[in-house]
Amino acid sequence: MDPISTVRSLCTLATSLLVWIGQLGEKEEALTSLSTTVSRVCTVLVRFQEITQPTLDPTLVDALYCLGDALHRTEEHLQAWRRRHGRRASLSRVVSFLVPAEVTRMIRQDEQQLSQQLIIILFAMATISYFEKNAPGQVPENNQFEFCPVQNQDVFKFWRDYVGAKAWATSDRFAEALKQKFGNTLNEDACQLLTFCVDELRVGGVSLSSLERFVGNGTVSSAVERFMELELATRKLEPSQNGSLPLLVWVDDNPANNVREIAFAEGQGINVVPCVSTADAKAWIIKNEDFLRAHDAAHSIRFISDNTRLESDPVSEPGLSPYYNITAGENITRFLRGRSLHAPVLIYCGGSIKHTHYVGMYRDAGSTCRSDTVCRYIRALAERKGDDREWVGYQT
Repeated sequence: MDPISTVRSLCTLATSLLVWIGQLGEKEEALTSLSTTVSRVCTVLVRFQEITQPTLDPTLVDALYCLGDALHRTEEHLQAWRRRHGRRASLSRVVSFLVPAEVTRMIRQDEQQLSQQLIIILFAMATISYFEKNAPGQVPENNQFEFCPVQNQDVFKFWRDYVGAKAWATSDRFAEALKQKFGNTLNEDACQLLTFCVDELRVGGVSLSSLERFVGNGTVSSAVERFMELELATRKLEPSQNGSLPLLVWVDDNPANNVREIAFAEGQGINVVPCVSTADAKAWIIKNEDFLRAHDAAHSIRFISDNTRLESDPVSEPGLSPYYNITAGENITRFLRGRSLHAPVLIYCGGSIKHTHYVGMYRDAGSTCRSDTVCRYIRALAERKGDDREWVGYQT
């Protein structure tokens, strides 16, 4: 996507977030602060709407990409906020969900991150304006990463030494930095999986803040080692007698579309956890990651997701504007693989099946529009099988 189109899509996203917050009608401090910051973001972004030139200064483009990463993350956390008081009992009968305090904490972090990115954008705009007026033709140095409030100094040092003096890197550039740092210990597949994990929202690259979020309080080396230990684990998990298993997590904005298949699964003794949005599913995965990892095998846990979905629930959230997520299926698949969770994922959809070639990028993933394929996939789980493969791949 060209920079101008990117800016306009970000402006649309920021505006929709502002509308969502207004529709919630809540006065909690975290949400009020977020609303103020998003409003400021909209004010800045709208200035780009009338730009006719095809390109923008690279310094500004990088800053805008970082803002996009923060906006998309805020979008997911707002969806979790919107549902935190209307959680259905069926979602918690097997395992637990995010508590309101956790959602509030994430919203506060989002507001801080957006404020920081907004400052960087304004600084970039001011710097570019200064050089245009006082030193025409001279390109300002792209060192905006110096203004990113990174607390982890090891992350800062890695970024400075291997990525460069910028706050954003494309996926290819980030993979190249990993290879330079870790050499032959990371192959192409490992670099791709790490990119999936750090760029979990598939915004097209990695920001300094998203890398710090992945690393946490440790070092980049320890975070990568920990990730590879999980990814390369060769455990042979036997079917557990845990009462919550076998478990099927079904992500669809309209569960009524799958009444027959869900009834079939429950009739086979499978516990079905329905999630009606990408945010719900990700929150469930994060909260129950230890449980998932302890039983991470095709004979115990599987996922089914639609490919595209409206990210809202008109029943529990009347009056709130939904948005159409055309990459919902890949979002879930990428999120699972990025966390080194290997449970099978089957994308079950209709007309959008032609847009599911992405399943070929991920291990143990498939897509289908056939109910009989879905039922065989479910039956294999009920029979605690782990070697069925006919559903793997595109349009099975």
